[in-house]
Amino acid sequence: MSNLFFPALAFVLASGLAAAQAPIRNEALFAAATAAKPATIETLKNLVNIETGSTNLEGMATMTNFLEEQLKALGATVTRSAAQPSSISNPVGENIYGTVKGTGTKKILMMAHMDTVHVKGTLAKLPWRIEGDRAYGPGVADAKGGVAVILNTVRLLQQQGFKDFAQITMMFNTDEETSSFGSRALIQKLAGEHDVIFSYEPTSAVPVEAMILAASGGINVTVNFKGKAAHAGAEPEKGVNALVEMSDFVLSTMNLDNQAKALRFNWTIGSGGTVANIVPDSASLTATLRYVDPVLRDEAIAKLRERAAKPKLAGSEITVTIPDSRPSFVADAAGKALVAKSVEIYKEVGGRIFVVPVTGGGTDAGYASQSGKPVLEALGLPGFGYHSNQEEYADIGAIPRRLYLSSRLIMDISQGK
Repeated sequence: MSNLFFPALAFVLASGLAAAQAPIRNEALFAAATAAKPATIETLKNLVNIETGSTNLEGMATMTNFLEEQLKALGATVTRSAAQPSSISNPVGENIYGTVKGTGTKKILMMAHMDTVHVKGTLAKLPWRIEGDRAYGPGVADAKGGVAVILNTVRLLQQQGFKDFAQITMMFNTDEETSSFGSRALIQKLAGEHDVIFSYEPTSAVPVEAMILAASGGINVTVNFKGKAAHAGAEPEKGVNALVEMSDFVLSTMNLDNQAKALRFNWTIGSGGTVANIVPDSASLTATLRYVDPVLRDEAIAKLRERAAKPKLAGSEITVTIPDSRPSFVADAAGKALVAKSVEIYKEVGGRIFVVPVTGGGTDAGYASQSGKPVLEALGLPGFGYHSNQEEYADIGAIPRRLYLSSRLIMDISQGK
């Protein structure tokens, strides 16, 4: 769910957002960021070697203990917060966050998720390894690379003696891959208490490194059909075929998909019937609805309900269920300015960031942005192969420039630049 898929043809150069004059590189900081690469790789290795699929209670407990040690080593005040169950999900483990205090006025929240999409046992099949500038392992990019960047950014700032912030809070949650229903309240609370939020989802490694201006919210819509059973050969006319009703419903709602307006609607699961010679009396459908504009989301849902109120077959009943969902993320003016700043900072270390107007992947930035505070997404390591059957990897060659970017952003924001 967290995967921020960057379509190759959807990105645009960020030059239109950025200031014309690039800042001057902080040579001492870049040298320190380069020197921090081995320690960051070691952090990443330790993170990957703890399996943390979203339902892996044992692995999540081990990870939370490890992160508590890491946070305390940074001098942070640590708080654990149990993931909250809901009618939609029953997340496992504890969210954790640590706060370090400074001498300035700005409060900065850095967040990444510790859970992965990989089932228990994946690590044995795809163990941690390094080939050139690529580190492999389950969750190495999504989003353990982000966790490693957060921890080592704060360590880097401390080594530089930088304290001009009021506080930095590092937050890691357990259930991002299942839409963060058990951690959204914590994310929203912490976001409201800080001046700016940095989210460390991975950026793309192929074809380019990127940042996003918007990410879709997502809903898994369920539609149930109730008909009437009858003998399929002797007297089918006495039945009400739920599969026929379901099929007509699919055909009559396919036009809800509107790529031009970043509203994606697709039926993805369908089922009905149990015995070959009985007219099925029930069927069900599931669709994925992705949106950026909540108005368009509500219009699509209204059309689904309108269609459900007019069954094709007499005696058929249609029920549409709209569960809770992760909200979309849309960068505000301050967020766009942070993207522009990031583009310019990255140029200092020979990097290029492209700006993606919108992506169909979901992100916890959606929850954070509801605070009204500026949010910057995709500060993790460049990666590839997450949420797929390919081997996931992170570009560890990018570590110095990602640490530099993350640190410089905190420095500039803290100093009002």
